[in-house]
Amino acid sequence: MNQFSKKIIDWQKNQGRNNLPWQKKSAYEVWISEIMLQQTQVETVIPYYKAFIKTFPEIKTLAESSEEQVMSLWSGLGYYSRARNIHKTAKIILNKYKGKFPQDFKNLVELPGIGPSTAGAILSLAFELPGVILDGNVKRVIARFKGITNPIDNNETQKEVKSFAEGFLPKDSFREYSQGIMDLGSLLCRPKNPICNSCPVNKNCQALRLGIQEKIPLKKTSKPKKEKKIDWLLISSKNKILLKRNDSKGIWKNLWLFPDKDILSKDNISLLEKKESLPEIIHNLSHRKLNISTVKYQIKNKDRLKIDRSSSVWVSKADSVKMGMPKPIKEIIENYL
Repeated sequence: MNQFSKKIIDWQKNQGRNNLPWQKKSAYEVWISEIMLQQTQVETVIPYYKAFIKTFPEIKTLAESSEEQVMSLWSGLGYYSRARNIHKTAKIILNKYKGKFPQDFKNLVELPGIGPSTAGAILSLAFELPGVILDGNVKRVIARFKGITNPIDNNETQKEVKSFAEGFLPKDSFREYSQGIMDLGSLLCRPKNPICNSCPVNKNCQALRLGIQEKIPLKKTSKPKKEKKIDWLLISSKNKILLKRNDSKGIWKNLWLFPDKDILSKDNISLLEKKESLPEIIHNLSHRKLNISTVKYQIKNKDRLKIDRSSSVWVSKADSVKMGMPKPIKEIIENYL
Protein backbone atom coordinates (compact mmCIF):
# COMPACT_ATOMS: atom_id res chain seq x y z
CA MET A 1 0.00 0.00 0.00
CA ASN A 2 1.35 3.44 -0.92
CA GLN A 3 2.06 5.87 1.92
CA PHE A 4 -0.51 8.42 0.72
CA SER A 5 -3.44 6.01 0.96
CA LYS A 6 -2.12 4.37 4.16
CA LYS A 7 -1.92 7.69 5.99
CA ILE A 8 -5.40 8.69 4.84
CA ILE A 9 -6.88 5.34 5.91
CA ASP A 10 -5.26 5.59 9.36
CA TRP A 11 -6.45 9.18 9.73
CA GLN A 12 -10.01 8.33 8.64
CA LYS A 13 -10.39 5.61 11.25
CA ASN A 14 -9.53 8.03 14.07
CA GLN A 15 -10.39 11.50 12.79
CA GLY A 16 -12.79 11.08 9.87
CA ARG A 17 -16.58 11.11 9.70
CA ASN A 18 -17.79 7.72 10.91
CA ASN A 19 -21.38 8.42 11.91
CA LEU A 20 -23.06 9.54 8.67
CA PRO A 21 -26.42 7.77 8.24
CA TRP A 22 -25.53 6.11 4.91
CA GLN A 23 -22.17 4.68 5.96
CA LYS A 24 -21.67 0.91 5.85
CA LYS A 25 -25.12 0.49 4.37
CA SER A 26 -26.42 -1.15 1.20
CA ALA A 27 -25.57 -0.04 -2.33
CA TYR A 28 -29.07 1.45 -2.54
CA GLU A 29 -28.48 3.75 0.44
CA VAL A 30 -24.96 4.68 -0.71
CA TRP A 31 -26.36 5.52 -4.16
CA ILE A 32 -29.14 7.75 -2.80
CA SER A 33 -26.68 9.62 -0.56
CA GLU A 34 -24.14 10.09 -3.36
CA ILE A 35 -26.74 11.54 -5.74
CA MET A 36 -28.03 13.88 -3.03
CA LEU A 37 -24.50 14.99 -2.17
CA GLN A 38 -23.82 16.19 -5.72
CA GLN A 39 -23.58 20.01 -5.49
CA THR A 40 -25.03 19.85 -1.95
CA GLN A 41 -23.50 20.03 1.54
CA VAL A 42 -23.69 17.07 3.95
CA GLU A 43 -25.60 19.08 6.57
CA THR A 44 -28.30 19.92 4.03
CA VAL A 45 -28.53 16.36 2.72
CA ILE A 46 -28.96 14.45 6.00
CA PRO A 47 -32.63 15.35 6.75
CA TYR A 48 -33.60 14.84 3.09
CA TYR A 49 -31.81 11.49 3.04
CA LYS A 50 -33.52 10.27 6.21
CA ALA A 51 -36.98 11.26 4.96
CA PHE A 52 -36.32 9.67 1.56
CA ILE A 53 -35.12 6.34 2.98
CA LYS A 54 -38.00 6.25 5.46
CA THR A 55 -40.49 6.61 2.58
CA PHE A 56 -38.57 4.44 0.10
CA PRO A 57 -36.60 1.92 2.19
CA GLU A 58 -35.69 -0.22 -0.83
CA ILE A 59 -35.40 -0.18 -4.61
CA LYS A 60 -38.82 -1.82 -5.08
CA THR A 61 -40.80 0.81 -3.19
CA LEU A 62 -38.95 3.58 -5.04
CA ALA A 63 -39.40 2.02 -8.47
CA GLU A 64 -43.12 1.45 -7.90
CA SER A 65 -43.75 4.99 -6.65
CA SER A 66 -44.90 7.90 -8.81
CA GLU A 67 -42.57 10.65 -9.97
CA GLU A 68 -44.76 13.09 -8.02
CA GLN A 69 -43.99 11.24 -4.76
CA VAL A 70 -40.26 11.32 -5.48
CA MET A 71 -40.29 15.02 -6.40
CA SER A 72 -42.22 15.96 -3.26
CA LEU A 73 -39.43 14.52 -1.09
CA TRP A 74 -36.84 16.32 -3.21
CA SER A 75 -38.54 19.73 -2.92
CA GLY A 76 -36.01 22.35 -1.87
CA LEU A 77 -32.93 20.21 -2.56
CA GLY A 78 -32.43 21.57 -6.07
CA TYR A 79 -30.98 20.09 -9.27
CA TYR A 80 -34.26 18.23 -9.83
CA SER A 81 -33.00 16.13 -12.73
CA ARG A 82 -31.21 14.13 -10.03
CA ALA A 83 -34.56 13.00 -8.59
CA ARG A 84 -35.95 12.11 -12.02
CA ASN A 85 -32.84 10.04 -12.78
CA ILE A 86 -33.09 8.28 -9.42
CA HIS A 87 -36.63 7.25 -10.29
CA LYS A 88 -35.61 6.03 -13.75
CA THR A 89 -32.63 4.10 -12.40
CA ALA A 90 -34.72 2.41 -9.69
CA LYS A 91 -37.06 1.05 -12.36
CA ILE A 92 -34.13 -0.22 -14.45
CA ILE A 93 -32.48 -1.94 -11.48
CA LEU A 94 -35.75 -3.58 -10.45
CA ASN A 95 -36.58 -4.82 -13.95
CA LYS A 96 -33.16 -5.48 -15.50
CA TYR A 97 -31.14 -6.47 -12.42
CA LYS A 98 -33.93 -7.96 -10.26
CA GLY A 99 -33.52 -5.23 -7.65
CA LYS A 100 -29.77 -5.75 -7.15
CA PHE A 101 -27.16 -3.13 -7.99
CA PRO A 102 -24.59 -4.20 -10.60
CA GLN A 103 -21.10 -4.50 -9.14
CA ASP A 104 -19.11 -3.46 -12.21
CA PHE A 105 -18.19 0.00 -13.47
CA LYS A 106 -19.47 -0.49 -17.03
CA ASN A 107 -23.04 -1.34 -16.04
CA LEU A 108 -23.15 1.30 -13.31
CA VAL A 109 -22.24 4.22 -15.58
CA GLU A 110 -24.95 3.18 -18.05
CA LEU A 111 -27.62 3.95 -15.44
CA PRO A 112 -29.29 7.40 -15.57
CA GLY A 113 -27.56 9.95 -13.35
CA ILE A 114 -24.61 7.72 -12.44
CA GLY A 115 -21.34 9.10 -13.77
CA PRO A 116 -17.81 7.75 -13.26
CA SER A 117 -17.34 9.33 -9.82
CA THR A 118 -20.69 8.11 -8.46
CA ALA A 119 -19.96 4.65 -9.86
CA GLY A 120 -16.60 4.73 -8.09
CA ALA A 121 -18.30 5.69 -4.84
CA ILE A 122 -20.80 2.83 -5.09
CA LEU A 123 -18.06 0.31 -5.85
CA SER A 124 -15.80 1.37 -2.99
CA LEU A 125 -18.28 2.43 -0.30
CA ALA A 126 -20.91 -0.26 -0.84
CA PHE A 127 -19.01 -3.23 -2.26
CA GLU A 128 -15.44 -2.69 -0.95
CA LEU A 129 -14.15 -2.80 -4.53
CA PRO A 130 -11.59 -0.46 -6.14
CA GLY A 131 -13.40 2.65 -7.32
CA VAL A 132 -12.13 6.16 -8.07
CA ILE A 133 -14.13 9.02 -6.53
CA LEU A 134 -13.54 12.44 -8.05
CA ASP A 135 -15.89 14.83 -6.28
CA GLY A 136 -14.85 18.41 -5.53
CA ASN A 137 -13.23 17.51 -2.21
CA VAL A 138 -11.08 14.76 -3.72
CA LYS A 139 -10.00 16.87 -6.69
CA ARG A 140 -8.93 19.64 -4.32
CA VAL A 141 -6.86 17.27 -2.14
CA ILE A 142 -5.07 15.77 -5.15
CA ALA A 143 -4.51 19.10 -6.91
CA ARG A 144 -2.92 20.59 -3.78
CA PHE A 145 -0.91 17.50 -2.91
CA LYS A 146 0.56 17.40 -6.42
CA GLY A 147 0.81 21.20 -6.76
CA ILE A 148 -1.32 21.34 -9.92
CA THR A 149 -1.64 25.00 -10.88
CA ASN A 150 -3.46 24.64 -14.20
CA PRO A 151 -7.22 25.35 -14.12
CA ILE A 152 -8.93 22.35 -12.55
CA ASP A 153 -11.77 22.44 -15.09
CA ASN A 154 -9.46 21.99 -18.11
CA ASN A 155 -9.86 18.63 -19.82
CA GLU A 156 -6.14 17.91 -19.59
CA THR A 157 -6.08 18.76 -15.89
CA GLN A 158 -9.07 16.50 -15.26
CA LYS A 159 -7.22 13.63 -16.94
CA GLU A 160 -4.11 14.38 -14.86
CA VAL A 161 -6.07 14.40 -11.60
CA LYS A 162 -7.84 11.17 -12.54
CA SER A 163 -4.52 9.50 -13.31
CA PHE A 164 -3.15 10.50 -9.89
CA ALA A 165 -6.37 9.32 -8.21
CA GLU A 166 -6.04 5.90 -9.84
CA GLY A 167 -2.41 5.69 -8.76
CA PHE A 168 -3.28 6.50 -5.14
CA LEU A 169 -5.80 3.65 -4.83
CA PRO A 170 -4.76 1.14 -2.16
CA LYS A 171 -4.85 -2.63 -2.64
CA ASP A 172 -7.53 -3.04 0.02
CA SER A 173 -9.55 -0.99 2.56
CA PHE A 174 -11.28 0.74 -0.34
CA ARG A 175 -14.20 1.98 1.76
CA GLU A 176 -11.97 3.58 4.40
CA TYR A 177 -9.73 5.17 1.78
CA SER A 178 -12.56 6.62 -0.30
CA GLN A 179 -14.34 7.95 2.77
CA GLY A 180 -11.05 9.25 4.13
CA ILE A 181 -10.01 11.30 1.11
CA MET A 182 -13.50 12.84 0.94
CA ASP A 183 -13.40 13.60 4.66
CA LEU A 184 -9.94 15.10 4.33
CA GLY A 185 -11.17 17.54 1.69
CA SER A 186 -14.26 18.44 3.68
CA LEU A 187 -12.77 18.74 7.17
CA LEU A 188 -9.14 19.85 6.68
CA CYS A 189 -8.27 20.57 3.04
CA ARG A 190 -11.09 23.09 2.80
CA PRO A 191 -11.47 25.61 -0.06
CA LYS A 192 -10.58 28.43 2.32
CA ASN A 193 -8.49 28.39 5.49
CA PRO A 194 -7.28 24.78 5.18
CA ILE A 195 -6.01 23.22 8.40
CA CYS A 196 -2.70 22.07 6.98
CA ASN A 197 -0.95 21.39 10.29
CA SER A 198 -3.45 18.57 11.04
CA CYS A 199 -3.30 16.99 7.59
CA PRO A 200 -1.96 13.40 7.55
CA VAL A 201 -0.22 13.92 4.18
CA ASN A 202 1.11 17.44 4.70
CA LYS A 203 4.80 16.43 4.61
CA ASN A 204 4.67 15.78 0.88
CA CYS A 205 2.06 18.35 -0.10
CA GLN A 206 3.49 20.49 -2.90
CA ALA A 207 1.00 23.33 -2.45
CA LEU A 208 1.89 23.62 1.24
CA ARG A 209 5.60 23.52 0.45
CA LEU A 210 5.17 26.40 -2.00
CA GLY A 211 2.67 28.27 0.16
CA ILE A 212 0.02 28.29 -2.57
CA GLN A 213 -2.59 25.99 -1.05
CA GLU A 214 -5.31 28.65 -1.08
CA LYS A 215 -4.66 29.34 -4.78
CA ILE A 216 -5.33 25.70 -5.69
CA PRO A 217 -7.48 24.48 -7.32
CA LEU A 218 -7.49 27.27 -9.86
CA LYS A 219 -10.69 27.66 -11.86
CA LYS A 220 -11.33 29.39 -15.14
CA THR A 221 -12.91 32.82 -14.82
CA SER A 222 -16.63 32.16 -15.08
CA LYS A 223 -18.96 34.31 -17.11
CA PRO A 224 -21.52 36.39 -15.20
CA LYS A 225 -24.78 34.52 -14.76
CA LYS A 226 -27.69 35.51 -16.94
CA GLU A 227 -30.44 37.14 -14.94
CA LYS A 228 -34.13 36.40 -15.24
CA LYS A 229 -37.06 38.29 -13.72
CA ILE A 230 -39.93 36.19 -12.35
CA ASP A 231 -43.26 37.62 -11.17
CA TRP A 232 -45.39 35.26 -9.10
CA LEU A 233 -48.82 35.66 -7.55
CA LEU A 234 -49.56 34.02 -4.22
CA ILE A 235 -53.35 33.73 -4.42
CA SER A 236 -55.20 32.39 -1.40
CA SER A 237 -58.84 31.65 -0.68
CA LYS A 238 -59.68 30.75 2.90
CA ASN A 239 -57.23 27.91 3.65
CA LYS A 240 -56.30 27.12 0.03
CA ILE A 241 -53.61 28.45 -2.31
CA LEU A 242 -53.41 28.26 -6.08
CA LEU A 243 -50.54 26.28 -7.66
CA LYS A 244 -49.81 25.70 -11.34
CA ARG A 245 -47.75 22.87 -12.80
CA ASN A 246 -44.76 24.16 -14.75
CA ASP A 247 -44.05 23.23 -18.35
CA SER A 248 -42.32 19.97 -19.20
CA LYS A 249 -39.15 21.76 -20.35
CA GLY A 250 -36.61 24.15 -18.86
CA ILE A 251 -35.85 24.83 -15.21
CA TRP A 252 -38.24 23.36 -12.64
CA LYS A 253 -39.68 21.00 -15.23
CA ASN A 254 -43.09 19.62 -14.13
CA LEU A 255 -42.77 21.16 -10.66
CA TRP A 256 -45.55 23.13 -8.99
CA LEU A 257 -45.20 26.92 -8.95
CA PHE A 258 -47.36 29.93 -8.19
CA PRO A 259 -49.15 31.33 -11.24
CA ASP A 260 -47.42 34.28 -12.89
CA LYS A 261 -48.85 37.68 -13.72
CA ASP A 262 -50.30 36.39 -17.00
CA ILE A 263 -53.27 35.16 -14.96
CA LEU A 264 -54.30 38.78 -14.33
CA SER A 265 -56.84 39.14 -17.10
CA LYS A 266 -59.46 41.87 -16.83
CA ASP A 267 -62.00 39.33 -15.64
CA ASN A 268 -59.71 37.92 -12.96
CA ILE A 269 -58.11 41.07 -11.60
CA SER A 270 -61.45 42.49 -10.49
CA LEU A 271 -61.97 39.41 -8.29
CA LEU A 272 -58.63 39.68 -6.47
CA GLU A 273 -57.88 41.73 -3.40
CA LYS A 274 -54.22 42.73 -3.21
CA LYS A 275 -52.77 42.13 0.23
CA GLU A 276 -49.03 42.86 0.05
CA SER A 277 -45.84 42.65 -1.98
CA LEU A 278 -43.44 40.15 -0.48
CA PRO A 279 -39.68 40.82 -0.22
CA GLU A 280 -37.79 40.04 -3.41
CA ILE A 281 -35.94 36.73 -3.50
CA ILE A 282 -32.60 36.25 -5.25
CA HIS A 283 -32.27 32.59 -6.20
CA ASN A 284 -29.00 31.43 -7.76
CA LEU A 285 -28.91 28.43 -10.05
CA SER A 286 -25.71 27.01 -11.49
CA HIS A 287 -26.22 28.92 -14.74
CA ARG A 288 -28.69 31.66 -13.93
CA LYS A 289 -29.66 34.26 -11.35
CA LEU A 290 -33.39 34.55 -10.69
CA ASN A 291 -34.89 37.78 -9.33
CA ILE A 292 -38.25 36.72 -7.92
CA SER A 293 -41.05 39.13 -7.03
CA THR A 294 -44.20 37.81 -5.37
CA VAL A 295 -47.45 39.67 -4.72
CA LYS A 296 -49.94 38.22 -2.28
CA TYR A 297 -53.63 38.29 -3.27
CA GLN A 298 -56.84 37.02 -1.75
CA ILE A 299 -60.12 35.95 -3.36
CA LYS A 300 -63.38 35.27 -1.55
CA ASN A 301 -64.85 32.78 -4.02
CA LYS A 302 -62.07 30.78 -5.68
CA ASP A 303 -64.48 29.08 -8.08
CA ARG A 304 -65.07 32.36 -9.90
CA LEU A 305 -61.40 32.66 -10.89
CA LYS A 306 -60.84 31.64 -14.51
CA ILE A 307 -57.91 29.21 -14.56
CA ASP A 308 -56.76 26.22 -16.59
CA ARG A 309 -58.09 23.36 -14.46
CA SER A 310 -55.91 20.82 -16.28
CA SER A 311 -52.68 22.32 -14.91
CA SER A 312 -53.82 24.33 -11.84
CA VAL A 313 -55.03 23.19 -8.42
CA TRP A 314 -56.21 24.71 -5.15
CA VAL A 315 -54.46 23.02 -2.21
CA SER A 316 -54.09 23.52 1.50
CA LYS A 317 -50.73 24.40 3.01
CA ALA A 318 -50.59 20.93 4.58
CA ASP A 319 -51.22 19.19 1.24
CA SER A 320 -48.71 21.37 -0.60
CA VAL A 321 -45.78 19.67 1.17
CA LYS A 322 -46.68 16.46 -0.69
CA MET A 323 -46.10 18.15 -4.05
CA GLY A 324 -42.85 18.63 -5.93
CA MET A 325 -41.88 22.29 -5.82
CA PRO A 326 -38.66 24.35 -5.99
CA LYS A 327 -37.06 25.85 -2.91
CA PRO A 328 -38.34 29.46 -3.38
CA ILE A 329 -41.97 28.27 -3.55
CA LYS A 330 -41.49 26.09 -0.49
CA GLU A 331 -39.95 28.97 1.48
CA ILE A 332 -42.68 31.44 0.52
CA ILE A 333 -45.41 29.01 1.61
CA GLU A 334 -43.64 28.34 4.91
CA ASN A 335 -42.94 32.00 5.68
CA TYR A 336 -45.98 33.88 4.36
CA LEU A 337 -48.96 31.60 4.90
